[in-house]
Amino acid sequence: MNYKREEITLSGGNAEIIHLQMNDQNSLTGSNMKELGKILSEINKDNSKKGAILTSDNEKFFCNGLDADNLLSVSKQYLLDEVGGIVILFGEIIKFDKPLVAEVTGHAMGGGAVITVACDYKYMLDGKGRIGFTEVNVGLPLPGSFIDRIKMCVSGRYWSEVCLEGKTFKGAEAKSIGLIDEIAPSKEELRKIALKKLDSLTKIPMTAYRSTKNMLNSGLIDKLELYQRETIKAFEQPGVIDNLLEAMSALKEKRRPNLK
Repeated sequence: MNYKREEITLSGGNAEIIHLQMNDQNSLTGSNMKELGKILSEINKDNSKKGAILTSDNEKFFCNGLDADNLLSVSKQYLLDEVGGIVILFGEIIKFDKPLVAEVTGHAMGGGAVITVACDYKYMLDGKGRIGFTEVNVGLPLPGSFIDRIKMCVSGRYWSEVCLEGKTFKGAEAKSIGLIDEIAPSKEELRKIALKKLDSLTKIPMTAYRSTKNMLNSGLIDKLELYQRETIKAFEQPGVIDNLLEAMSALKEKRRPNLK
């Protein structure tokens, strides 16, 4: 089971805590990304549910991005579908118009950062975990939809570090640039912050919240299909997939990648 769904009761109604538990690094595959998108869609359609929290019980990883073993085992003709799955999942999260809170309990690299930044509120454990959009460092162009969202959160002076360098940040650093909203010294405090926020949001009339959230994100939502097509073209550029596979091989073999 890739996700554990925990139903909770808050002041304004019921909600869910979705625990990521895909594998030892909570890494992403085409299959488990589709599953998360389906879960969010179900909650969005369920009038008895007022929102959700995304979290992980893994002591080290919230979500460590795309799964290296999976990418190296997939035939090249299906590789674009696997890699592009994170762009589709990002769109599903953005279109989830109920309150959504991220509890970043450990490392959130690549796809983990994407999931985090797509949420309404982003809280992180102030520990050893780091967060960053590391796509460029494995040879992948950063999709325009991700960049648009980053610009909504991160202070402009840090866009180049976040997007072009794939720099990673600890919790306090991520908060200082706007990538994370708040940090907590322990998992218990992190949960208190997340529950307090979600509880307050469930008291807001849900029709007003959902309509306003859709309007807030409308510029991005309107361009999701365009960005998906542009991302496929970017990934089809010569050398992109070869660099990705070399980076994944190097990761498994614990060596420096030889990217071109």
